[in-house]
This record gives sequence, structure tokens and C-alpha cells, in this order.
Amino acid sequence: MSRRETRLGRRRRRRGLAVAMGAAGTLMMGMVLADAAGLRVNTTASMPRGLWRVEATEARVERGEIVSVCPPDGAAIREAAQRDYIPAGPCPGGYEPLLKPVAAIAGDLVAITAEGAAVNGELVADTAQLEVDSAGRPLRPIPAGTYRVPAGAVWLLSGHDPRSFDSRYFGAVPAANIQGVARPVWVIQ
Repeated sequence: MSRRETRLGRRRRRRGLAVAMGAAGTLMMGMVLADAAGLRVNTTASMPRGLWRVEATEARVERGEIVSVCPPDGAAIREAAQRDYIPAGPCPGGYEPLLKPVAAIAGDLVAITAEGAAVNGELVADTAQLEVDSAGRPLRPIPAGTYRVPAGAVWLLSGHDPRSFDSRYFGAVPAANIQGVARPVWVIQ
């Protein structure tokens, strides 16, 4: 190989490295700006996949609202993280915030049965507890029974996908863990 070919090869490698670094920097800046704008990409099947906007709220959340929430750090959540149900993220305990619908608020009655979860006597579709996950590992749902949602807590149940990891497996969540209400920007049902 001649000197000229060697110099051209080095220039091409440097140029390629500069382009790759520029693209990585642009991607990182885009992620920072998206986060600052309250945008979040949902890649789980619990809710429609796509782009969501999370808006902080001072008001009490209502039944049916979809929220971004930090999962409570407990045995069920730690096991979920070990099994990769919940990715690493900025929440206490190192978890990614969850996007889930609020099914029950303080004072509501949640009944867990073989048919699924009912809130104030109304069955929430596709909420029967599963015995195993998609990899065949045993799940540890909360015991069947009736639960009154305590003050300062919510129950999160996603009927969007029957395999959703939600309050059927970890119970009530402190309302203080809610980051904001999530609204779809561009999603795929």
C-alpha cells in the first residue's frame, strides 16, 4: 500500500469516526430535549407502543387516567427487574417509570378473583392473574381477596395486554410515586 493510500485510509476512518460521533451526539441531545419536553417512548405491551407526553399534575389523578409512575421498591418489583419486565431507569431503586392506567383510587374496593380484578364490582377486562410469565417462570400474584385502596394510594391495572405486570402482582402504589399523566402523541395500537 502506498503512502497516499495509507493517508486516504486514515482520513476516511477519521471522517467516519467524526460522522459516528456527530450522530451519537445528535441522538443524545435529542433524548435530553425529549425528556425535558416530557416525551417518553413506550416499548412495552402494557400500553400502546409509541410516543407519549407526560404532564406533571398537582391535581389528584382520576380513575381511567394513564400515568407515568415510579414502581414501589419491593420484592415483586425487584424480581420483575431481575426478569427484565422493568428496565433500569431514573426511579428510586434504579427502575424505569411504568405507564399504566389508574383503575382504582383511595376508598375504592378492588376484588381479585380467578376471573380477574374488579373495581367497585366492575370487572376490568383481561386482568386475570397469570401463573407463569411468557418464559414459563412462575409468577407470584397478590392473594385473591378484597382490598380497600388506602388514602394516598392507587391501583394500576392494564387490560391492554393480559400479561401486563401491574397491581395484580405488586398491589397498591403510593400516589406520591406518580410523575404525571401520560397522553399519547403517536402510538401503535
